[in-house]
Amino acid sequence: MPGNQQPQEFPLYALLNEINSAANNGAPLLAIAMTVALPDICVSLISEDGRTTGNLYREWCKNNLGDEFSFVTPDDLYSMRCGVLHNGRFGDLQHGVSKVIFALPGQPNFINGRLNDAYFYSVVHFCRNFTTAVYNWVEANRNDPNLQANAERLMQYRFGGLAPYVAGMTVLA
Repeated sequence: MPGNQQPQEFPLYALLNEINSAANNGAPLLAIAMTVALPDICVSLISEDGRTTGNLYREWCKNNLGDEFSFVTPDDLYSMRCGVLHNGRFGDLQHGVSKVIFALPGQPNFINGRLNDAYFYSVVHFCRNFTTAVYNWVEANRNDPNLQANAERLMQYRFGGLAPYVAGMTVLA
């Protein structure tokens, strides 16, 4: 960048950082819930109408999650997303696996493991690997006009307020 100019941080990065912080610091339920919502957020950011669908969620997972998620299908992840966000459970896993088990921080780590019909993952590594995939996706699509237009609508910290509503304080809006 010319001079001392810093690249502008993308508004989604604060959420990615908070997900990883939650996973590491005693809020794994929140971390997992927001992690499985990330494909919907990405699809909404790049779509012309700012919306998502189940099929687009699955497609995003298929195209953007690598070998770190080889034992779950996009259908499994979508079922997890729906179950976690709407029912407080890991979904009706009827695709690649039937159980999901997350190791908590301070416990032995599992990274993309499978035993019979169960999927094992350390919550810290699951969130970190997922957020890394999202970060890479944002960087690859940063110049997309839909992404740029929809980014302003993202829930984000507004330092100094949000005119004309609030001034002089940081808000989330």
